[in-house]
Amino acid sequence: CDSNANCTNTKGSFYCTCHVGYSGDGVTYMDECALGIDTCHSDALCTNTKGSYTCACKQGYYGNGFRCFDTDECTYDLDNCHADALCTNTKGSYNCTCLRGYSGDGFTCKDIDECALGIHNCSKDAACINTKGNFYCTCLPGYNGTGYVCSDINECLDGSHNCHPNAECFNFNGTFQCNCSRGYKGNGTYCVGKGTL
Repeated sequence: CDSNANCTNTKGSFYCTCHVGYSGDGVTYMDECALGIDTCHSDALCTNTKGSYTCACKQGYYGNGFRCFDTDECTYDLDNCHADALCTNTKGSYNCTCLRGYSGDGFTCKDIDECALGIHNCSKDAACINTKGNFYCTCLPGYNGTGYVCSDINECLDGSHNCHPNAECFNFNGTFQCNCSRGYKGNGTYCVGKGTL
């Protein structure tokens, strides 16, 4: 008989009876886990013990082993996703994906410099400024607009030029130029009559 069974002598023979908590024919040891006759949950691990077995939920699950439930690592902040990544719960685990504007495997995410890589949509008349996970556009001096669309400021028409009263203002894309009027000399921002000392 097995060590976990009682041997009962009979006339010309014997029989084996399993101890309480054990089952089988009393002669052979039974591994309920290996035989698949355990009642552990499908998301639990069965561990054979002397005369019985135990059930424990697999990693990523919680419960008593007979009933196991998915652990939402994302909701309970049990993930190790990067701060600039999105955590998505899956059955028994989770996935990490870097947010837009970042690259990496989700556990490590690095800012993408859209400006340096030229993958922005700023106007040709704007400066691209990289920010954490994004970028913004600002029109260059002499232009106004959203940064995505920039229009030349006509300083000659709007009066924002610094030309001398005796000079003519000429507008160019993004700038302007002052030239002293006929009969005057100077740099355009300061003009004096040619005959004046």
